Amino acid sequence: MEEFFSAYWWLLFPIGAFVFGAWDRWLAYKRSRDHLDLLRHYAEQGKEPPPELVRGVGDDFNGQAPGGYPPGAYPPGYDPYGWGYSRYGRRAWRHYYRWGPYWRWRSVFVTGAVAAGFWWASEWADWPGAYGAFHLVAIILTIVTVGNLVFAVMASAFRDK
Repeated sequence: MEEFFSAYWWLLFPIGAFVFGAWDRWLAYKRSRDHLDLLRHYAEQGKEPPPELVRGVGDDFNGQAPGGYPPGAYPPGYDPYGWGYSRYGRRAWRHYYRWGPYWRWRSVFVTGAVAAGFWWASEWADWPGAYGAFHLVAIILTIVTVGNLVFAVMASAFRDK
């Protein structure tokens, strides 16, 4: 049994992600159930629930726009990105924030840091047989980092076009 845990220690990370994801979904379910119970309480008393309470039903990370509108169909005048007009705000999000140079440079630094970690691990790890695997991953991540660097330079140079 000890060999199993020493050979498959890395499985703790995906299993932990699944456990925390399930916990998050359970809490979201309880939150939406309590929300609907509160709406049911208003309906049983014959009172009109506050508009904020009714609007909050579709806001729980389920892909809907605020107010229960379907995805992409916002009410007139609603600006989801804070740019003043919804049409222009969505366009600015698509063309600047999502594809802007900030995200490209961020990708360079993140993949570069992970590549540096694998280079360090390939040289200094004291695990038998780990040199080849770490070295291969470090080479691949270095190539990905160089590609991200090229795209970041291009995104910074041709930003306004």
